[in-house]
Amino acid sequence: MKKLFVIILISIMGSLLLESCSKKEYLVDGGLHQAKVDMSTYDYLTAHPQGLFDTLIRVIDHFGLKEEVNNASTFFAPTNYSIRRYYELKLREARYHDENATLSLEEMLATIQVDSLKAYIYNDGVYDLSTANTEYTNISNASGIDGFTYHKQLQPPGQWSYQPIYYLYYVKIRGEVDQVGVDGTVVTPDGDFADMRIRCQTQGIESATGTIINVLANNHLFLTDFNKPVEIVEPEWGIVFEHDITFPFDGGGYTGGAIEIDRDALAAAFNLTVGQVSSQFGSNIIFHAAQPDGTLDPNSTANHPGHWFDAEGYVTTWGATAALFSEYNPSSFTFNIGQYPGQAVRGTRYVIRQAMLYDDGSGDEPVQVTFRLNVTVE
Repeated sequence: MKKLFVIILISIMGSLLLESCSKKEYLVDGGLHQAKVDMSTYDYLTAHPQGLFDTLIRVIDHFGLKEEVNNASTFFAPTNYSIRRYYELKLREARYHDENATLSLEEMLATIQVDSLKAYIYNDGVYDLSTANTEYTNISNASGIDGFTYHKQLQPPGQWSYQPIYYLYYVKIRGEVDQVGVDGTVVTPDGDFADMRIRCQTQGIESATGTIINVLANNHLFLTDFNKPVEIVEPEWGIVFEHDITFPFDGGGYTGGAIEIDRDALAAAFNLTVGQVSSQFGSNIIFHAAQPDGTLDPNSTANHPGHWFDAEGYVTTWGATAALFSEYNPSSFTFNIGQYPGQAVRGTRYVIRQAMLYDDGSGDEPVQVTFRLNVTVE
């Protein structure tokens, strides 16, 4: 029996070793291996087994860019999730003017300029981890739009491996060029907009037509991440309570922290007692997500009452576009805040908002208390 156990154990260990060796080093862990596929760039995108580029293919076909993509030296490929985020942005814009507005794919495509789309295409060189430096390297895309660079950043040991691990980033300069350390760590000058750094979740795939394909992270906002930053006019948030929280980046867990709010201050804002705030929560006091454009969403997308938020602070669902969640516990007056594993960006400060609206039944406008939660992921 002991001999049989040893044989089984050896078999299991062998399977684990084979599985470990079969992991592709060109994935986000930043290995040096280049995967080669025996098909054109366009066909590779079309044939992806999970259909990750189905909508991208429709965009490419609409603008007649098949051959340009096939002949590119480097293609930074946005996924369906990135394009969906762009669609949702355009739908929100339409519904700002008409709450019943709809948006078809063709109508969304009409909002795209082909030159903006060509910002993902490079004909002048191979750009992947094998050619990247930790400092920014300026690159020229097929659109002629300047201000694009790429670089690699060393990740702290212990996330996936204790060997040196680099991530590849596609970068759009915004304002002054950020300060880049010797390991690729980026610091934004005071008073400036942070450069838009988009991590490549897969890099260095070489197609049969010679293109190097780098797949951009799902939380990239298609095209819009490349726009010039604009000063945001804050909506009316009512009475604002602001809280800061910091917790470590976690590539594998939904970790975070908690914020206990001042229950007496909240009660005073509603002109209620603390007990009345508790007893009327869910009836006269309704919990919402407060989105950056000022719209309120009462529908929970995380544990009720709570929401998942994307990187811009808009409500999303669990999955590829989620960065953070915030769930409120009305009995303890506590926000429990955490991250989607690996999708929050280390060194980033996020702003998410949730609100309570109190209707006292008098017919007056409800009293809004908004909680601005400044979340720093270290």
